[in-house]
Amino acid sequence: MNRFEFGILVSSLREDLHWTQKDLSLKSGINLSAIRNIERGERKLLTDNTLIKLANGLHLTSVERMELMSAASGVAELEKFRMADDDPNQQFDPKAFLKQAGEQIARIKIPVLITDQFCDILLVNHSLIEFYGFPAELVQSAGNFISGFNTMRYIFDPLSNFPGTFSVDSYEKQAVLNVRYFRKRTMRVRSKPHFSKLLSELLDVEKYPSFERCWRKVLFEESNAYSTPWSREFPDSDFSFTMYETLFAVTPFGELYMHQILPTTRQTAERINAISKKVGEGYEQFAVFPDIRKQ
Repeated sequence: MNRFEFGILVSSLREDLHWTQKDLSLKSGINLSAIRNIERGERKLLTDNTLIKLANGLHLTSVERMELMSAASGVAELEKFRMADDDPNQQFDPKAFLKQAGEQIARIKIPVLITDQFCDILLVNHSLIEFYGFPAELVQSAGNFISGFNTMRYIFDPLSNFPGTFSVDSYEKQAVLNVRYFRKRTMRVRSKPHFSKLLSELLDVEKYPSFERCWRKVLFEESNAYSTPWSREFPDSDFSFTMYETLFAVTPFGELYMHQILPTTRQTAERINAISKKVGEGYEQFAVFPDIRKQ
């Protein structure tokens, strides 16, 4: 991030808490004029002490602090990427890359999906579609929403079948865990206008009645936990699993992540095996990549 983008990030984190610049100054111990300069992108030198005070004042978790420190480097995201030479065979080809990635996950026998920095779902294999049983209306109406294929829409849209797979208490826990993950993953794209539009839509209680409650809960929770994977644990269930994430690719258009569904009961393993035999190999592309709206 350059300094201007970093200033937008700090401003966004402050506004999440419904704080003024003066509030952040008091909470962080950084003088008000410095806060203003940081948010305007005019503070060229960000010392370690200043960053620590910002992270403490904004009540960031450990992984969020790491993202903040990385964003404060002053190096633009594209400059972190090693650019290819003039040989056209060495240039990054998004279409070819996505096709290759799709063909790779198509052959994987367990449910798999790939997401971008905004947590939009780019690719899914047929096993995942069958495993979750995405409601057709949820997929078909995606083009009507900024959050169309975002993981937060699957968690919080009233049309989703996700809440029905958990008890009320368990759903709330899983929803908060996923919001915490969404908050961390999107830290370095908060300066993008697309993120502002996405968050604004998610906070619309008419569209997503429970997202704002979980978002606010994450902001003020005392727990520092993050690394607990998304899981659904029920003994003797055929829908009991843990989801693990790995960094899948670093591209000029941001990092991509692979998410794998790992069964935690014999019944679930047998169900996934049966699904794999039923649907065979294949994949679908959901969100656009690269998406010009996100640049």
